[in-house]
Amino acid sequence: MKVNKRLLVGALLVGGTVFATNGDLLIGVGPVSRSMGGVGIGLPTDADSVVFSNPALMSYYRTKVFSFGGTLFMPHTKAKTKSLLNGGQDASATSNAKYFAIPSIGVIAPINDRWVFGIAAYGISGMGVDYRNTNVSCGDRIVYGNNNVSPAGCYTNFQGMELSPSLAYRVTDKFSIGFGLDLVYGALDLGHGLSSDYAVGGQFGVAYKYNNWINIGAAVKTPIKLNFSRVYDFNNDGKLEGMTLEQPWQFGVGVGLKPTPRLSVGADLQYIKWSDADGYKDFGWDDQWVVKVGGAYRLNDRITLRAGYNYGKSPIDGRTISATQKAEGNECMRIIGFPAIVENHLSVGMGVNLTQDVTLDIAYMHAFENSVTSRATNGDYWKSKLSEDSVSLGITWSF
Repeated sequence: MKVNKRLLVGALLVGGTVFATNGDLLIGVGPVSRSMGGVGIGLPTDADSVVFSNPALMSYYRTKVFSFGGTLFMPHTKAKTKSLLNGGQDASATSNAKYFAIPSIGVIAPINDRWVFGIAAYGISGMGVDYRNTNVSCGDRIVYGNNNVSPAGCYTNFQGMELSPSLAYRVTDKFSIGFGLDLVYGALDLGHGLSSDYAVGGQFGVAYKYNNWINIGAAVKTPIKLNFSRVYDFNNDGKLEGMTLEQPWQFGVGVGLKPTPRLSVGADLQYIKWSDADGYKDFGWDDQWVVKVGGAYRLNDRITLRAGYNYGKSPIDGRTISATQKAEGNECMRIIGFPAIVENHLSVGMGVNLTQDVTLDIAYMHAFENSVTSRATNGDYWKSKLSEDSVSLGITWSF
C-alpha cells in the first residue's frame, strides 16, 4: 500500500507554487512576469517576481520597491471515464473547481551599495478538481447507514503560502549573487478534513551584466517536502493515514536584452526534475524542459505593452495499464485527480504609470486546451481535458 499512497499524492497535491502550469508550478509570479510568459531569471520584472525567479537580480534595484497584487485563476477541466471503479459505466463531468484567487506581495530594499534585502509572499487560496455529485469516481466511497455504499465523486483541494526572505550581494559592478529561504505552509483536504504542514527550501541565483543591454542569469531551487497526516484511508482499515510530497529540483538560465531604451526582451530555459521527487517519481512524471519568451515595449511615458509565450511539455502521458482495481484506481487519480497537462501558454498585458512612482500592471494568460487519455487492457479508459485563463492585477510603488 506504500506505493499506492505515493501515487495518490502525486495526483492530488500541488506544492507551494501550483496554479499555472508547467507541471504543477506557476509560470511566473506577479502581473509583469506573467504577461511576459513568466520570464524573470535574466530580466528584472517586479519585486515579487524577482524574489521568486532569481534573487540575484535584486542587486539591480537602487531604490526601495513595493509590489502587491493578485491573480484570478480559472481552470476549465473536464473528465470522461469508464472503469471498474464506477461499475463499468460511462461517466463524464465538468469540474466545479472553477475560480481561485492567488495574492502576491514583494518588497526590495537596498541596505547599502552592495547588499540588498528582499522578501515576497505568494498565496494560494485553493486548487484541485471537484467532481462531487457526479459519477466520475476514482474508487473512494461514501457510506450511508451500515450497508449502503455509493461511489464518491473525485474531490481534491490544496491551500498554501510561500514566504521568501532573500539577500543579494553585488560582487562587482557586473556580477551579483543572491540567495533566499522558501518558507512554505500547506493545507490539504481530500474529503476528510484539512491537514497542514510547514517546510523549508532554498534558492540561489547569479546575474552577470555583460554590457548595458545584455544581462545573463541563472537560478536553482532546492526540493521542498511537505508531510500531511491523517488525510485519507489508503488501507481501507477505517483509519486515516498520512502522505508526503516533494517539490522537485529546478534549474534555470535566462537572458535579458534591452536593445533600445523602449524595448526589453527576456528568454528563460528551465529544467524541472520531476523524476527524482518523492511522490512524482513513483507516479511516473517525466522531467520537463520549459521555454519562456517575453517582451515589453514602452509606448510612451505612461504606457508599456507586454506579451509572452510559455511552453512546457506535459509531464503526464497516456499509457496502457493492467485491468485490476488497484491499477485502475491509481490511473484514475493520475489522469483525473490532477490533470497537470496544459503545455502552450500565451500572455499579454500592460503597465500604466499612474504617477512618477506608482505603476498599475495588468496581465491576461490563456493556456490552450490539452487532453490526455490512458487505457486498461480490458478497454476501460480515463480522459481529462484542461484549458486555463487568468487575469492578474498589481501595483508597484518605488520610494
